[in-house]
Amino acid sequence: MLRLFTRLCVGIALAWACAANGAPAIPADIEYRHGYAFLAEPKYSSSFQHFDYVNPHVVKQGRMRNPAMGSWDNFNNMSVPSGQMAPALAIDAPHENLLSDSLMSKSADEPASMYGRLAEGIAVAEDGSYIAFKLRGGAYWHDGKPITIEDVRFSFETYTTQASPTISETLTPIAAIKVIGDREIVFEIHEHLRGDPYFPFRIGLKPILAKHYWESRDVKKTSIEVPLGSGPYRVKKFRIGRSITYERVKDYWGANIPVMRGRYNFDELKWDYFRDDQVQTESLKGDVVDVHIENIPRLWNTAYDFPPAQAGVFGKHWLPMKRPWGLWWPVFWNLDQPRFQDIRVREALWLVSDVPWLMSITYNFYTTSESFFHGSELASRDLPNERELKFLEPIRHLVPERVFTEPYRQPPNGGVGWHRENILRAMELLKEAGWVIDQGRLVHSETREPFHIRLVAVSPELARAWIPYMHNLKRLGITATVKSPEISNWIFRQQSGDFDGGALPFSPDYTPTQLIANTFSSATADLKYSNNLANIRDPAIDALIEAISTATNWEDYVAAIQAWDRVMQWNFYYAVRFSKTKYGIVHWERYGWPELEVPLNRIAHRDTWWWDEAKAKKLAEFQANQL
Repeated sequence: MLRLFTRLCVGIALAWACAANGAPAIPADIEYRHGYAFLAEPKYSSSFQHFDYVNPHVVKQGRMRNPAMGSWDNFNNMSVPSGQMAPALAIDAPHENLLSDSLMSKSADEPASMYGRLAEGIAVAEDGSYIAFKLRGGAYWHDGKPITIEDVRFSFETYTTQASPTISETLTPIAAIKVIGDREIVFEIHEHLRGDPYFPFRIGLKPILAKHYWESRDVKKTSIEVPLGSGPYRVKKFRIGRSITYERVKDYWGANIPVMRGRYNFDELKWDYFRDDQVQTESLKGDVVDVHIENIPRLWNTAYDFPPAQAGVFGKHWLPMKRPWGLWWPVFWNLDQPRFQDIRVREALWLVSDVPWLMSITYNFYTTSESFFHGSELASRDLPNERELKFLEPIRHLVPERVFTEPYRQPPNGGVGWHRENILRAMELLKEAGWVIDQGRLVHSETREPFHIRLVAVSPELARAWIPYMHNLKRLGITATVKSPEISNWIFRQQSGDFDGGALPFSPDYTPTQLIANTFSSATADLKYSNNLANIRDPAIDALIEAISTATNWEDYVAAIQAWDRVMQWNFYYAVRFSKTKYGIVHWERYGWPELEVPLNRIAHRDTWWWDEAKAKKLAEFQANQL
């Protein structure tokens, strides 16, 4: 079983009895560091005052109104089921959690480094036997009570024993939690689960919970009660499912620590929810919301040519980004359906996707992709090199032979919507798999079951984008329908397996260990509410995830990911088609932003931009003249 998901101590709650064997020797005087980097050294020194990508001198004022699709009904990000979470309450991304502080914060201009937030120092044992943190003094909750080491202990005891599996499973390596001083805490790691250099991030980036608030509440249940936080914002007002407004905490304890200085510059951050892309767009143009990351090619190219843009008071530009680009809404198959368990069927469905033609009808908004990590050194290229073979040879009998003999490429297509040779080859594969044409329809030769695919899309726009693919399926005798239900129903259908084909973005960073494990490992296929919506159960994939999680140097880490990449591709679990290599942002001109010497690895407008009074005045004058 995977290191990340083995659970020897289930049901032993807080006794931690399984720590008895191989308990680490904790030094009497732990040497703490200001930061931690994944298989590297941190960029910023212990004396750094702020990140390079912020402006520490701006006046904190103004607002930013953001749109969101769907709905929300829950403030408790630990609950099972989680419901629809309110925005800005991320569990593993501190920059996307306005309400709560974590022990550490990641920098946005490094592949994977984190620095002290609630913690002033971190210590990671050379043998991986323990991870220790030293709490910073002077931090307090929004009710004025101090944040203590007991809050930290309580948080992780809660996460490991009561939180949803998507949280608790990420912390499985923890064998014991020990407070060793007024401000020091040690996480001992199971002897057989040591060796994951990313695991410190899974502890360091989790929000810390207020013990005096949560100990009297059921963390397993959804809640519309705003939880007590300690972060830069608190909830000002909300309408369930419709909107939520956060207000800046004027006396926020951490405003001037290095990882927070120059960030979160708005007095208010608001989210308004919409059920339709077009309504959302018109709300932006109507100045109901301020800023939006536009992901729809048609809207990016046609929707924003209007008088404010021509007058220079409405902006549209690309955000520079430096990260693996992943896959943009790739189609995946529900492997719990027997027909999709046959690799010949999956290859046939892959062959009839004409990517160049789809590119042409989407304004070339995307880039053709041939890797889950398009545009980065993590992407597999050509044939496996020596380092990759070290991971691939032991599982040769479990993977398609093409992994060793052919570099993955998109199927040849003429860019006209369909390709005759591909159609013919797909028919051959389907016939080999037991499917035949009967009166124009593809049916199983024995059961006579018709081949029908139920596609489920997250939005009407994505549903429309699948129509050309459905026409190609019809050439094979396959009928298909696509539905775009309300987002809560979409989530339910995906997680319950009530679909044949779905889509989900794969958006990795340079340390995708946990993302890969949560989305593709056998251990998560049977977990309710996991990201393994395709229900992949593949021992070769599991073995490579294990290799990724235990790599001890960057070269092996890259090679293990590249090996995993090509095994995934040649199994056709996902239809690798597009990458989105740039992010387009549209916004009213009220904001300033730092000039970047190095592109960031995430979108950072909410925590690094600021209100520009001169721009806002110019916009107000323009709008007044339009009345």
